[in-house]
Amino acid sequence: MLYYSDKTAPDAIDAWLDPRGVDGALAMARGQLEVRPATDDHFDPGTLVDGIRDAIRDARAAGFQGLRLTGEMSWALRRVPDTGRLHEYESGVASTVTGSEELAAICQYDERLFDRADVSGLVARHPGVVCVDPLHDDRRLRIVPTYAPRGLRVQGTVDELSAAPFAEALAHTTQWPEAVVVIDLAELRFIDVAGIRTLVRAAEALPPGRTLQVRNLAPTLRNVLRIVGWDATPGLTIGEPGMATT
Repeated sequence: MLYYSDKTAPDAIDAWLDPRGVDGALAMARGQLEVRPATDDHFDPGTLVDGIRDAIRDARAAGFQGLRLTGEMSWALRRVPDTGRLHEYESGVASTVTGSEELAAICQYDERLFDRADVSGLVARHPGVVCVDPLHDDRRLRIVPTYAPRGLRVQGTVDELSAAPFAEALAHTTQWPEAVVVIDLAELRFIDVAGIRTLVRAAEALPPGRTLQVRNLAPTLRNVLRIVGWDATPGLTIGEPGMATT
């Protein structure tokens, strides 16, 4: 397994794997898992694709049956001089992966950060798209885990009909090792007072040292929290660090 990292440290990857019963540090020591920089300041599509092909050869020589790789693509937001070179890189990766029984690869793009037209063009270079499985998804409410920052993206409506799955998703985050869990409500259409109370109760249930950070809460609901006094709930912060709650 080869992980091309832009910002994620190896110990963070180990922390992701540990709750799933995988000893990341041991895998690295055995040569089963390697973390490499995604790219340097001199982006060369051909060199990167050749590096992937070399990695396949090295994995085979080491006795492994195949290679699985994934790469964080956030570096492309600041280092690539033009979109054409990025498309050249993706085309090279796709041609390497297509038809190979030894290699599978996932490019990690955050569609919220890339231009929509660019994302559409880059998706066309890939034979398939893998999305994060939602914790809950129906016509009223969709809750998707996020990883940078670690938390939940909540879309739709939280009311008496959807409060239970909302509470279940919040309870799910207690299994995560991160001290701060971010609840992003930017795409939330509506949340009633019962839904806000569910957030408060989830924060109250956290052990000392852990925090539920709620972002993009509507100003009117932030005022409700302030008036009721819920904004002072231990383990609950409203907005990003340093932001006022009113």
